[in-house]
Amino acid sequence: MRSFLTLSLTALLMFLLTGCAASLGTSPKGLELPIEKAAIKFSSDLNEGGYKIVSTDELKKWLDEGRKITLISALPPEEDAQFGRLPSAVNGAMPKSEKDLTQAQKDNLVKVAGTDKDQTIAIYCGFVACRRSHIGAKILVDNGFKNVYRYPAGITGWVESGYSLTK
Repeated sequence: MRSFLTLSLTALLMFLLTGCAASLGTSPKGLELPIEKAAIKFSSDLNEGGYKIVSTDELKKWLDEGRKITLISALPPEEDAQFGRLPSAVNGAMPKSEKDLTQAQKDNLVKVAGTDKDQTIAIYCGFVACRRSHIGAKILVDNGFKNVYRYPAGITGWVESGYSLTK
């Protein structure tokens, strides 16, 4: 009886482990390492940046409720023109990396954000691993804005959720 129970449990365990090994993980293509790398970088950016994050569903809810929010696209203006923006978003273009950041870009972003340091601001770019929104959110926090959110899924997550863009 004991050996039957052991054999049954072993078979069940093998079945469960085989099922886990056969799954594709987080990525549809089964490429987990790039996702891990992006997640670790995102976590590091979040800790360094001093801003909060907002999910796609939460941001959509804020907009649907008419919450007063300044929504900023950190994408280049030509990409906004080509693909569109999230509803009511204004452009505050940021470079792909901090080493390419100019004082004029910093000044423009702060100008676009407005003068109310207590307002809710959400900044986005293309997708989770895109760092333009991190750079922008960090600049806003460094300039005294208190309610800065980064929308990490960006335009890609917005479109994947079936939400519309404006031109």
